Amino acid sequence: MYQGNPYIVVSGQFHRMQMRKAVMRTVIRNLLTGQLVQKTFTASEQFDPAAVNEVAVEYLYRDNDTYHFMDKETYEQYHANQETLGDKVNFLIENEPVTLILFNHNPVQLILPKHVFLKVIESPQAIKGDSVTNSFKTVTCENGVKVSCPLFIREGDRIKINTETGEYIERAN
Repeated sequence: MYQGNPYIVVSGQFHRMQMRKAVMRTVIRNLLTGQLVQKTFTASEQFDPAAVNEVAVEYLYRDNDTYHFMDKETYEQYHANQETLGDKVNFLIENEPVTLILFNHNPVQLILPKHVFLKVIESPQAIKGDSVTNSFKTVTCENGVKVSCPLFIREGDRIKINTETGEYIERAN
């Protein structure tokens, strides 16, 4: 908790200059608003941990701008809008397990698996002679995500995608 709001540290660097106290330069994200803030803290500053819970849930469906999840153990349902969840919603697949971070029983962040498998629904044809160098083309996956892939990927193939970077990893069988 910082200034009454829950934050998560995105990045941090320890700095020590001559004749000065050591400081920690951080980038922190407000879990309620998603706002990124650059902050420098001294070693004497202390914070109370935020009362957040990680809950294993299953993504159910999308209704306009609202995403619906269900706790696998208690069958409790959670709802969150796209603003709260961010760009990670592009990699949600119905009935797949994900993790929600809750603050006061409200979802504030979505944690995805490291990679997902998606089916290619649209892939432009490769032209003969394109393979002289490492060439890539943009394909569209089943959930609308566009990914840069090698030329040998065809419509109907399943591909493995890194959810943190949105990059193609490999073709899946």
